[in-house]
Amino acid sequence: MSNLKRFPIKYIRDYIKKDYKTREDCYICGSKTKLELHHLYSVSELFGKWCDKNSIKNVTSVEKIKELRVIFAKDCEDDLSHKNLFTLCSTHHKQLHTIYGQTYSNHLASKIKNWLDIQRTKNGRQ
Repeated sequence: MSNLKRFPIKYIRDYIKKDYKTREDCYICGSKTKLELHHLYSVSELFGKWCDKNSIKNVTSVEKIKELRVIFAKDCEDDLSHKNLFTLCSTHHKQLHTIYGQTYSNHLASKIKNWLDIQRTKNGRQ
């Protein structure tokens, strides 16, 4: 078994990113440049809670994390779905994280979604 060369969450993000597609414009302002993806739910927090629920501890091999990430993605597919993924321009993505922090708890997801919608309306988008 090969040891993990990076944090387990990076292997998980790489795996779930394969299904994500950047939309063609910023959800808030419609900009088509410097687009970034923002997920409403922290993958790290989801994975941590999933591991606790499933009594998974000390994942130390690449093989094990690759096996677990498939199960995790399936079990959490709703939270990880494209409907909870937003394309934002760099400016609005930075603004979101300035307000809510670089990392935030998943209990704030509905508040952040509301903020996204308010900003979108302020920018004249429906």
